[in-house]
Amino acid sequence: MNEYAEKFNEYQEQQEQQPFVIDDDGKADWALRKIKHAQDKKEELSNFVQAEMDKLEQYQAQEQKKLDDEIERMQGYLSTYAMQKRENDPKFKSQSLPHGRIKFVKQQPKYHYDDKVLLESLKKAERSDLIKIKEAPDKATLKKVFVPNDGKLIDPDTGEVVDGVTIEEREEAFKVEVDK
Repeated sequence: MNEYAEKFNEYQEQQEQQPFVIDDDGKADWALRKIKHAQDKKEELSNFVQAEMDKLEQYQAQEQKKLDDEIERMQGYLSTYAMQKRENDPKFKSQSLPHGRIKFVKQQPKYHYDDKVLLESLKKAERSDLIKIKEAPDKATLKKVFVPNDGKLIDPDTGEVVDGVTIEEREEAFKVEVDK
């Protein structure tokens, strides 16, 4: 190994041992460029993956549609078969076969609600016991009306502490903004 190669290896070892420090505007701007480059790569990766996922989802939907159609067609054939069995034997309810079961199942009635009309009807009938009322504090207005003081919320008119609220003061947050 020649002298320059040895010096270069020594220099590399020194660089690896010393942590990188930003100590001037040039290095700070370099770090911002590195962040911007990484953000651009992340966005590029995300766009690529999303495009591939869109293709795969489209393929999946297409194939599932074919399979759903096949399932529906087979269920139609089985339904016709079961109806024929019921015509021959009015007491027919179900039959087990080697790969499954066909059966008629009693269903519960399905209710369809028009909430506005129903609510008015219950109010007219004075059935408030059947009406849900949801109560919740108006937090945005609370912040405007009451005053924060020493981690608590104070009613400025009475000086009383408002129970159920604690205020956590937080330090400044460091943020890096990279130009687009």
